[in-house]
Amino acid sequence: MLLLTVSVLLGIGTTVRWQSAVWPRYFNPTLHRNVSLMVICFLAVHIGAALLDPYARLGLGDALIPFTSRYRPVWLGLGVVSAEVTVALVLSSALQPLIGYRLWRWIHWLAYGAWPIAVLHGLGTGSDVHAGWFLWLTAACVAAVWIALVVWRLSLQSVADRPLKVALAVLATMSIVVLIIWTANGPLQPGWARVSGTPQNLLKPGPP
Repeated sequence: MLLLTVSVLLGIGTTVRWQSAVWPRYFNPTLHRNVSLMVICFLAVHIGAALLDPYARLGLGDALIPFTSRYRPVWLGLGVVSAEVTVALVLSSALQPLIGYRLWRWIHWLAYGAWPIAVLHGLGTGSDVHAGWFLWLTAACVAAVWIALVVWRLSLQSVADRPLKVALAVLATMSIVVLIIWTANGPLQPGWARVSGTPQNLLKPGPP
């Protein structure tokens, strides 16, 4: 999640061609690509560890076909969708000379969907969702992307785009409010394991 957030931030910085006295050069696309490749490597470790974990007994199909797993199908499925979109983004960058800039640009807009889906996946089925460090890390990632997207990128749009800028800023802010309310009343509540779709034979006695 942290690496994916860094990749998104670097992508936004590269798009707006940010520079400063501390970092005089533009955000380097090569750095963005290398971090994205690291995301793929850690995704492979994450998926491999989930497949080897005897608790949920996930199969290869669960890792490749979204929303088909018997273990928390919605929230695990969101993770599959986010992972596959992320892989598609990285592959499109490698194939940009073949697919052209326009198609590559359209594919890269999917990054704004893959990242929030990954956040929902982590909160919905993460084993550390009740840990303070996990919640603070997730909050920091969400805040960083919100600042980069709303305060930074949207503020650089032209005056003609101001209505769109305001609408996107309001939408992004309201999404965070909804995320906070949902987290407090969903994953952080007793009984979420049952509600999220954990098989009955894996549930402990009493409200998990």
